[in-house]
Amino acid sequence: MRLQKVIIEKIKKRGFIPFDEFMEMALYYPELGYYTRADIKIGREGDFFTASHLGEVFGFLLSRQIEILWQRLGYPEDFAVTEIGPGMGYLAKDILNSLESHIPLKYNLVEINSSLAEIQKERLKKHKNKTSWYHSIENLSPFEGVIICNEVFDALPVRLFEIRQTPQEVYVTVNEKEMFEEVFSPCRNDTLQYLMDFAPWTLKMQGYRSEVNITMKSIIEKMSKVLKRGYIVVFDYGYTAEEYYHPSRNKGTLLCYYKHTINENPYINIGEQDITAHVNFTALQKWATQEGFSIEKFSSQGSYLVSLCDEKLLKKIQEKDLIQQFKRLVLPEGMGQSHRVMVLSRL
Repeated sequence: MRLQKVIIEKIKKRGFIPFDEFMEMALYYPELGYYTRADIKIGREGDFFTASHLGEVFGFLLSRQIEILWQRLGYPEDFAVTEIGPGMGYLAKDILNSLESHIPLKYNLVEINSSLAEIQKERLKKHKNKTSWYHSIENLSPFEGVIICNEVFDALPVRLFEIRQTPQEVYVTVNEKEMFEEVFSPCRNDTLQYLMDFAPWTLKMQGYRSEVNITMKSIIEKMSKVLKRGYIVVFDYGYTAEEYYHPSRNKGTLLCYYKHTINENPYINIGEQDITAHVNFTALQKWATQEGFSIEKFSSQGSYLVSLCDEKLLKKIQEKDLIQQFKRLVLPEGMGQSHRVMVLSRL
């Protein structure tokens, strides 16, 4: 309730705020937002889980990919892996446990939540000589290596738009009962430009409603400034622009996760529920290309992870009794089809 009151007071001073500002406060307001509060729980005890919570096989497979990318870069001695939003630290632990000792590796963890950072440090104490923590991407020194974004972009604040005679953006206000309500205002210029670039067909579809993720562009720009040479590996659920803004998907993709239940109301459980929207991979590709990256791969998570496996690796997965975890990651009925992978390179 404390965060709800903070947001209400801000709205009362200004009359209304754009939805992306509301979402940013709900998720990232210092100490009270969903991702910044001290008691955040991720995994089976929390509101959602990612591939790394299914077991060690995800990190085991990614360690193989990291080794391949290290070789492609020419075996640099100052090689670094940077994980954005490392959660409970499971993926970092599984990657570091699986990587061969001959790879000279520094592992950076970018974490805004100090409580999570302490959990990660405890989980990774075996690798304390290789690990470093940073509060933001901007704090990193330029490096060669790999950036891992596992379900990062879906957690960024988004704008909401709705076609009501003309394209309108959703703003948030409060009524006399101090309940959140939506109001509409003409789209900001960069929102309208986004729609013209990626979904012009929606502009004449009355009642059509969806999301615009402008923040993703700034994150790509920040990563571009610190990655001198190397790769960005993105795992997330999302679509191409044509799929995302298909006429049949006229209510968008915004979802909220609260104690492993799903709802579509971002105006409840303020600071206590995750709010997400799918990723527009067409936009990600365009903005990454503008920053000088090439698209190495874009596929389903299932086909990507299978492509990393040779006979030797599959045998290790069987020996480690990880085959059931592997199936959940790669089969369509698990995470194999719902999640996409994009690999970006700058060589």
